[in-house]
Formats: sequence, structure tokens, C-alpha cells
Amino acid sequence: MNENQNIPRRANYMDASNLFIFITKWKWHLLIIVAVAAIAATIFSGPAFIKPKFKSSVILFPSSTNSISKALLEAGDEEQDVLKFGKEEQAEQLLQILNSDEIRDRVITQFDLMNHYRIDPNSDYPQTKVRKEFESNVSFDRTEFMSVKIEVMDEDPQLAANMANTISDLVDSMKTKIQHERAWQAYNIIEAAYHDKLKRMQEIEDTMQFLRSKGIFDYESQSAMYNEEYTKAASIYENETASLPILEKYRKEDDTLVIATKARIKGAEAKMKSMKASLDNFAKYGGANISMAQEMGWQRKALADLREKYSKAKVDLNESLSNKFVVNKAIKAEKKSYPIRWLIVLFSSLSALFLSVMVLIGIESYAQFKRS
Repeated sequence: MNENQNIPRRANYMDASNLFIFITKWKWHLLIIVAVAAIAATIFSGPAFIKPKFKSSVILFPSSTNSISKALLEAGDEEQDVLKFGKEEQAEQLLQILNSDEIRDRVITQFDLMNHYRIDPNSDYPQTKVRKEFESNVSFDRTEFMSVKIEVMDEDPQLAANMANTISDLVDSMKTKIQHERAWQAYNIIEAAYHDKLKRMQEIEDTMQFLRSKGIFDYESQSAMYNEEYTKAASIYENETASLPILEKYRKEDDTLVIATKARIKGAEAKMKSMKASLDNFAKYGGANISMAQEMGWQRKALADLREKYSKAKVDLNESLSNKFVVNKAIKAEKKSYPIRWLIVLFSSLSALFLSVMVLIGIESYAQFKRS
């Protein structure tokens, strides 16, 4: 005979039959323990021990618009459509702004949360405490639809709604502030460049005015005309000078033909001197006229481009658009969201039951071990 057969087999309480017998045996004890746990959980989850909190939330979509001038003054830029909802990138940017220290601190100050959360300002690390309490009651999450949800929990339902709506409003002011800081820098740069260009244009205008005072208005056309006139006068002078000795040989000095020839020679000579002076003047100032005329063309085009950028920079600086589309504004909650008393009672009762069963199994196992 196997000697092990004389040793009583330990009860395996994990068997269904043994577990049923065990529970039946201890049913009143377990029932009392679960009932006490349920009653205790009901009492200690009540408003006397746990202050109920109410939840309010705001649902909003980010906008896709960053530059007002691009959205309103430029055609064909679909990404800057003022009516278009933002994508994942804009939602992430919005979350970063919502999690900024500035928004958190402005909300804490505006609603006097240190006093509201009953934090002693003279205690150790009061700012750290109020910020932790704020972070435990306020959350920002991106939804599956690329919107952003702002949730606020508080003992005061109206305060929770006001805080959620205020945070939503602060998104605009915060993002506008960030954009305006950069827009101001861009505006100053473009403004300086624009005024420098205006100054240069005035310098060119002054130079052109000086050249006009010297009789130079259009170098190419005037130069061509003066050359043509000088060539004509030179031709007349040469022809008449060549024919005069012949006329003087066969005609008297007071002959009208001789006199007319001499007059034409003098007129041609005077015309040549006048054209020569003008051509010398053009030789002296013509190069400056050409270069100034060319530069004026370039500067006018550059000035037109800068004027457009300057106007857009001024729009971006002085105007603003909302950076969000609010789908749901926060309203005062009618029912509390925390604590969920039935869940606390259920969890407490099940926990008490489980722990009681484990303790009783341990007690019986120990007693059986002592008997063996």
C-alpha cells in the first residue's frame, strides 16, 4: 500500500466544488463584510468626505490661417483659406499654446484659484501646489476628428464653465500675441527697406532734375536728333563753302546769290557750333542720364514690390482673425461628474469580497496544515 494514501488530501479551494462549499460555509461572514464595505464606500464617497465636481468642456477646431494678408489679399492660396479648418499640425500647435505657462498662470490669477483651491499662500511651495491642482482639474486633448477638447472639473459648475470658455478665448489672444511679435519685427524690417527705397528714388529724381536743367531729357532721342542736325549743318557748310569761291569768281560781291551763300555758310557754322556744344554737354552728362534712367526703372519696380509687402505687413500687424472655430461652448453642468459613487461602491465591495475570500482561505489552509 502506498503510504501517501493515508495522508489526507489538502482541499484545493480553487476547485469549483470546493470554492462553492467554501463560500456557502462563510456566506454570512462574506455578506456582512461586503455590506459593511458597501455602506462605508457609500458614506465616504458622499459630499461630506469627497467634494463633488462638475465638468464643462469646449470643443474647437483650429483654423488654417496664419497670415491675414495672404488669406485675404492673395489669390489662389488654398492653404490660407479663412474658412478652412486646420489639420493635425494646427491642432498640435493649438495644444502647445493651451499647455503654455502663460495661459495657465493667467487663468489662475483671473479666477483666484489659489484661494478657490484653499491653498495657503504662506505655505511651502504655494505656486507649485496651485499649478498641480490646476493640471489635475484641467485637461486638453486632441480628438479623433482633429478638434481640440478643453475639459475643466470643479466643485463650482459655473466656475468650471467660465474657466473653459476663458481658456478658449485666451487661445486667440495668446496666438495673436505670438504672431504680432513676429509681425512687428517683419513690419519694421520692411518699413526701413521701403523708406530707404523712397530715399534712393528721391536722390535719383534730384539727379534727373539736375540733368534736365542741363537740357538732357531723353538722351537717346535728343542725341540722335542733335547728331542729325549737326550732320545736316556740316553738310550745308561744306557744300556752301565749296561753292562760294566759284560764285565769287563769276559774280559780284554784292550779288544776292553770293550774299545768300555766305549767309547759309554762317548759319550752318552757327548751327554746328550750337550742336557741338549740345553734343559736348551730352558727352559730359549722357552717361549719368542713361544710368539714372536705368536705375530708376529698377528702383520703381523694387519700390512697387516693397510697397505691396509693406501694405501686407501693416495688415498683418494691425488686423487679426480668430484662430479657432468653436463647435461647443462650455455651459454650466447640471449633474456632477466626480465622484461616480456607484462605481466606488462596486469596486469597494468587490475588493472587500476578494480580500475576505483570500484571508479566509489562508486561515483555513493554515488550520488544516496545523491538523496534519
